[in-house]
Amino acid sequence: MLKRAVTALVLVGFVVAMLFLGATVHYAFLDALIMVFAFTGAYEMYHTFRKSGYINSGIPSLIMCLGIYPLWYFKGYAGILIIFTACVALSLAIYTFRPQMEIKDLLATVFSMIYPMLIVSLAFALSREFACGGVFGISFAVFLPVFSDTFAYLVGSAVGKHKLCPSISPKKTVEGAIGGEIGSILCAVLFFLLFDYFGVIKAGYTGFSDSVAVTAVVYVVLGIAGGVIAEIGDLAASRIKRSMDIKDFGNIFPGHGGVLDRLDSIMFTLIMLFTAFTFMY
Repeated sequence: MLKRAVTALVLVGFVVAMLFLGATVHYAFLDALIMVFAFTGAYEMYHTFRKSGYINSGIPSLIMCLGIYPLWYFKGYAGILIIFTACVALSLAIYTFRPQMEIKDLLATVFSMIYPMLIVSLAFALSREFACGGVFGISFAVFLPVFSDTFAYLVGSAVGKHKLCPSISPKKTVEGAIGGEIGSILCAVLFFLLFDYFGVIKAGYTGFSDSVAVTAVVYVVLGIAGGVIAEIGDLAASRIKRSMDIKDFGNIFPGHGGVLDRLDSIMFTLIMLFTAFTFMY
């Protein structure tokens, strides 16, 4: 428990420091934060398949990791589409000329580019494309699932009795899921107070509406949806790990596993916020 808590504090401290530098020095610190986690997660996903006996190719994932940021920087969404489709085509070419590869190995190669690289690349858009401001977008995408995961763990450990999905994750409980929902709502309320109502944190932030009441409702809705989606993201990662018979994707974070073990719910939250902000702004 102590090791888990210390690791969490160090990790949160690193994220907060990069967000602060991104807000006060240069947006490049936000991009660096995104790339560090995306690249490490891609490496973990590749090796997870390898350890499970797949003959997946790492070349397309490596090229995508190296090319996705500069192509996004200069070409935006089109750049991300170009690098992804080109790497999928490369994966097919490698599969064609490597007879030892089976269709499952090809699918593993492509999946490694989608999860996490393609999904995490949505954070680039959150850091630049929306009027709410990059620091707000990235912070909300990170801390909404962090609050959800933390409250789910605390409540589940304290009073959890009824299993949520025992065939996927035996330790998760209904009580923990409810706690996670409460945590995500509290996070949304906290962000509303800090960024919008009191304006304590500016960082280029623009609200969802001129009406305080409407903005408050939007935050609560995002908190409710975020709690559910973060839990699904966590369960999806657990399902992948169970199918591959592993406990964690990595061991870079003592007590927490690997980067992918921390990104699972964040990736689903990124999809939710990217979708919501696209329609709202």
